[in-house]
Amino acid sequence: MKRVFHIVYTLLALNFILPVFVDVLAPEHAVHNFGEIGRLFGVPYAHTEDSVLWRVLGIANVATLGFCCVLLQLDLKRYYAALWPLLFLKSAAAVGFGVTCLFEWNPAYLAACLFDGLTVTAMYFFASRALRTLP
Repeated sequence: MKRVFHIVYTLLALNFILPVFVDVLAPEHAVHNFGEIGRLFGVPYAHTEDSVLWRVLGIANVATLGFCCVLLQLDLKRYYAALWPLLFLKSAAAVGFGVTCLFEWNPAYLAACLFDGLTVTAMYFFASRALRTLP
């Protein structure tokens, strides 16, 4: 289980860290890709997302998620407490997308809510199971 934990958390870390570089170097790609999800279902994304403020906050959020994933891999037992803010941060995003979906329907919000919920579940499942295997 420890090996599976490391594989999953490496994928999670890359899933968070690599987009940081995209957000810094080409933020229009992140907004475009998110908008494409809704456009597949005929629902255009109604926002421009051209604010530097939100881009900086988004980068900080995603960088923190990646950092926590790496930290847990370095020493799961020692840094296990980092799992709780990691779960909270990603759960807050899932809830935020879910609530937004209720007030402003877009399939991209639903997809993000469901994917973030799945990510939170995987984070908890693999870290808690790997911890049980440690001496």
